[in-house]
Amino acid sequence: MQRLSKRLQAAADFVSMGSRAADIGTDHGFLPIYLIQSGKCPQAIAMDIRKGPLERAREHIAAAGLGDLIETRLSDGMQALEQKEADSAVITGMGGLTVLHILKEAGEIVPDLKELVLEPQSDIAKVRRYLREHKMVIDQEELVQEAVKYYPVRHVAIAKTDVQRLAGYEEWNNRHPIYEDLCNQLEDEERAQGVLDQYGACVIYGKHPLLYQMLERDEKRELGILQALGRRMDTAGGNQERADATGMRRQEVERRLEEIRALLKILRDRF
Repeated sequence: MQRLSKRLQAAADFVSMGSRAADIGTDHGFLPIYLIQSGKCPQAIAMDIRKGPLERAREHIAAAGLGDLIETRLSDGMQALEQKEADSAVITGMGGLTVLHILKEAGEIVPDLKELVLEPQSDIAKVRRYLREHKMVIDQEELVQEAVKYYPVRHVAIAKTDVQRLAGYEEWNNRHPIYEDLCNQLEDEERAQGVLDQYGACVIYGKHPLLYQMLERDEKRELGILQALGRRMDTAGGNQERADATGMRRQEVERRLEEIRALLKILRDRF
């Protein structure tokens, strides 16, 4: 059986049994190999924009004896994927802006899917906000730690296939006591939603065991940035432009720190 890293295993676990999977940005091809070997998927498509990684994926697929069940395609995102060819699309190991580019350029492919499994490694809030605004529901999420990094892996239900589920999710989110507490603490529903976009409603409401560690790490990071900005302000001298830019940056960091501490306080008080 192909072995996977923690984050790839979390992604594989979210792929529905019996689905035809497309691994976008397959790299070494390990994920589709595992999906076939584990019996989760009857067939898969391994796609990558780069020829080198795709050739390595072909070699690994051939070595596993799965050439008849896993097709490889050179593709920019989902461009080489036809409608109705896959039930699940998995996008891992990429920056959030790249994930958004792939989703935006996919055209009618995404609405035809049953699910997405996403693991953006940056701009996480932007990805969650895009999904929410396009009526796609993150109904399950896992938080994985590898070395010093935290990787959010989420299962996305495509809303067109389950309108009632979407409505139920929105009601659950808007009435959840933690969301209400955030709105009260921050005195701003938009900021409260931004916190959910950053850390994930499923992770927060589900009291994920790694959430506290991640929040404490982020609190420490923002405090370090504030200290550095303070030193920069001290050395600004008469440079008003530099002082103004530093002051604006300080306000942004203080705002993030307030949001992190609000969530930490709510979680500590409630749980």
